[in-house]
Amino acid sequence: MRDVLRTPGALSLFVLSCVARLPMGAVGLLLVLHTHELTGSYAAGGLASGVYALAIGVSNPVLGRVVDRRGQTPVLRVGAPVAAAAIVVVALLPAGAPKAAVITAAAAAGLSQPPVGACMRALWPELLATADLRHAAYALEGAALEIVYICGPVVIVAGVGSLSLAAALVVCAGALLAGDVAFSAHPASRGWRPQPSRGRDLTGALRAGGVRVLFAVFALIGLSIGAIEVAVPAMLDTMGHRELTGLLLGAWGVGSMVAGFAVGRLGAPPDAARRLAWLLAAWGVAHAAVGAAGAPATLALALLVAGVTIAPALVCANGMLDHVAPAGTLTEAFTWTSTGIVVGVAVGSAAGGALVEATSPALAIAALSAGGLLAALLVRAAAAGSLAAPAPAPA
Repeated sequence: MRDVLRTPGALSLFVLSCVARLPMGAVGLLLVLHTHELTGSYAAGGLASGVYALAIGVSNPVLGRVVDRRGQTPVLRVGAPVAAAAIVVVALLPAGAPKAAVITAAAAAGLSQPPVGACMRALWPELLATADLRHAAYALEGAALEIVYICGPVVIVAGVGSLSLAAALVVCAGALLAGDVAFSAHPASRGWRPQPSRGRDLTGALRAGGVRVLFAVFALIGLSIGAIEVAVPAMLDTMGHRELTGLLLGAWGVGSMVAGFAVGRLGAPPDAARRLAWLLAAWGVAHAAVGAAGAPATLALALLVAGVTIAPALVCANGMLDHVAPAGTLTEAFTWTSTGIVVGVAVGSAAGGALVEATSPALAIAALSAGGLLAALLVRAAAAGSLAAPAPAPA
């Protein structure tokens, strides 16, 4: 990872991408809290947050395709001001504002938010010459994003938000705008050009079977993420310690962060599909085991262990996109995996909530964590076909 950050231009570019993504861990929660403050309804807050996340999942592949065709600069410089303005509109709405106004502004923010994470990942192959360095870069991103998701709620929501939720939303808008615009001004991003050989069709990156497989994989593992976010508070409620929810979910993120730093030292796998299949199987088993915890201490330990499987699996899958995405569609391909996660988390949250109510949190976690095992089987089935690495070019 030190070698990655010593590459000319890499450190400043990566830091700017992290600044632009800092609101990712905070905006959804702020929408819930601020909308409740305006309307008195948590249901409206949840709807606004859900619409925002869904809008990002829908628009990012479209914006990623525009990036692959027109370059990063126009998408970042047009989308960031619109998204930031929409977030500021939410912040400035008066008490008693119509729910429709909040939801419309949240949708506008999500639809226009540029896919800066996909832009960053698409630049790693341009900046780094070897597979091992690119693997370390994806691992660095995985670990750093866990820090972003931990710091966003702590610094922005708990810090600034304790004084004013509206001010916290404005801070998010400022970070998004400043990070995206500065990222677009970086020579590596500004100088990136689409591949002239890029094919033009409606399917884009999805015309490659490997991209479709990885989209399904990310959706399947998203099921367990959604289930954990719903079932863990329910488990702690029955234990009489619901106030520990944030702390225990933080342990989940810490496990992923530590594993992300560790996996960066392993180097690129010689057989990426095989490693990914094993990691996905471990993901499913470890997350299913969370439901067996009977006390806050064992639940924290189980979440820490489950978190260890997250970053390595995502790093391995992201590295595979380098060779499975059709030429000239890499940015869009990265957005499809993000959309897969959004779809999986949304379905997992809804199904997890229903199962928690009808059965128990443990059964909800176990049932939806089976998505990791299904994803492992899917990767093994596609290992020799759409996920196979290309043969080395002849000398």
